[in-house]
Amino acid sequence: MSRSTNLRRGIAALAVATAATATLALGTGSASAVTGGTYCGATQQVDGDVYAQVCLNVSGYAAQASLHVTNHGSHSITGVAYINHNGSYEATTSCGGMTASDPGSYCSTPWDYIGNGGYAQGQAYLYIDGSYYGRFFSPSEYIG
Repeated sequence: MSRSTNLRRGIAALAVATAATATLALGTGSASAVTGGTYCGATQQVDGDVYAQVCLNVSGYAAQASLHVTNHGSHSITGVAYINHNGSYEATTSCGGMTASDPGSYCSTPWDYIGNGGYAQGQAYLYIDGSYYGRFFSPSEYIG
């Protein structure tokens, strides 16, 4: 096989693996369809004195992701919130200056139309003092 054929196959395999990872967490929330409410993931402690939680807000056939960060240190924090809609990342919003201790800082996406019959999950990741600190998730919900 030529090197370009191997490269194309490698890129295709990576794309399939990435898509599988992106949708892995979808479908783990409520057993029935939802059209309203707030669904939050667990609050997680990060870097000792930072706490993060992601929620999915649902109204009708629209959804919004919301990242809540409590910063009990003197950290510089940037959060990026987005919605995973059937494996596609939508409504990405970046928020710098998340410095509040209590009640904390919020970073919310705009409302994203999901439609009747799609999965949505709030997701976010954090940069603390310039370093990447991982992804955070709300439960995945079937909208409809």
